[in-house]
Amino acid sequence: MNSRIVIVGASDVGISTGLRIRELDRSIKPLVIADNNFPNFSICGIPFFLGGEVEKWQDLAHRKKSDLRKAGLELLLETRVEKILPEAKKILIKNNDGVREIKYDKLVLGTGGINIEPPIKGLELDEVFFMRWMQDAVEFDNFITQKNPRRAVIVGGGYVGLEMADALTKRGLEVTVIEFLDSILSTVCSSFRKRIKDKLEENGVKVILNTEVKEIKKSDGELIIKGSQGFSAAADTVVISVGTKANSQLAAGTSLELNDDGTYSVNSRLETNIEDIYAGGDCVQSFNYLSGENKHYALGTVAHKHGRIIGSNICGREEEFAGAIGTQSIKLFDQVVARTGLNLAEAEKAGFEPRTVEIEARDHKIYYPPAYKTYLRVIADSKSGRILGAQILGNVRAEISKRIDIFSAAIYNEMTCAEFSQLDLSYTPPLSSPWDPVQKAVQELELILD
Repeated sequence: MNSRIVIVGASDVGISTGLRIRELDRSIKPLVIADNNFPNFSICGIPFFLGGEVEKWQDLAHRKKSDLRKAGLELLLETRVEKILPEAKKILIKNNDGVREIKYDKLVLGTGGINIEPPIKGLELDEVFFMRWMQDAVEFDNFITQKNPRRAVIVGGGYVGLEMADALTKRGLEVTVIEFLDSILSTVCSSFRKRIKDKLEENGVKVILNTEVKEIKKSDGELIIKGSQGFSAAADTVVISVGTKANSQLAAGTSLELNDDGTYSVNSRLETNIEDIYAGGDCVQSFNYLSGENKHYALGTVAHKHGRIIGSNICGREEEFAGAIGTQSIKLFDQVVARTGLNLAEAEKAGFEPRTVEIEARDHKIYYPPAYKTYLRVIADSKSGRILGAQILGNVRAEISKRIDIFSAAIYNEMTCAEFSQLDLSYTPPLSSPWDPVQKAVQELELILD
């Protein structure tokens, strides 16, 4: 084939695309361009490095630079892509060597996301950090080591914000989480949110809800955080974690189509509206095959799949992305919560007639200690019996994330509650029961549906 493949971005999409191309066509050596010096690092692992569970930031590299080059990828790091010139099939890049043009036959945009910056005064202060990229993590770790802060405020009670609360608590800081909404982790049901909040508070994390942070200012060597309803708190550092949005800045000056949320518009083959330009990961939307809607999923699992499919299509295969349903999990101290598919409100909006049940079960036979209490919620359509969603909460040793994957696979294959009981799942007393908790929950729901 011997084409010039240029990939913008050296994270999940970019590296997955490049490696897939090398699997299928050894004559191609994709050029991967990144504006940083951290290719193929696990940004999902940042909280675990900051919390001391991962010893060195270097350990977060999926592969070393030498490994990537040995695999056949060309790396051009600390280089910013300034502009795309689609008519000439060129990009304009800028680095310490100056500005120059690079030609491409096919271009892949894996530009990821950028932090949402809330309208808070004082975000420019040296003690205020966003936590998105490896450079953020290295700088924050250096700050903690050198300045020895005692108190941290985290603005945002989503996945990353709560993982940071866990991490900084392990690091010895007093942590306060401030959430604008009336609950943390809004993607799971209310009973699970309460248990998560209880777990955080049990470990010394203070959780403040229904509060909008308006200002951070420095006074007498400490930070004063001001918010709605007269809220005020003092801290030594603040972490802002209110979400991300697509980094689609390279659309400027081109005819690349964007969605209302700023993501690149792509088809199921991850092709943009301009021929020979692909995009994937956090800078695009994905099709939810349950709701029929396109949604923005900033998930590493989705980005890796996008990269693989883009690489396959560049090499002449005809592959489409089947879609995503938001399967994800989070570990907070010794507790894990995971979810997949639709919640009750989403299922109703999608036109289903959903019913749900929540049960408590031990993760394995109680006579083999310790057997952990596990909480499962399942949603199914009352007319067809089709499973639509599930959520599980339990101990970190109770295989919560793998059990949610059983539900994800069942949803992908459009299984009904009756069919789910036919799954031949493994059993040994230290690990499960003859009826695994996931099947017990579905059987309880089936009784309601009958």
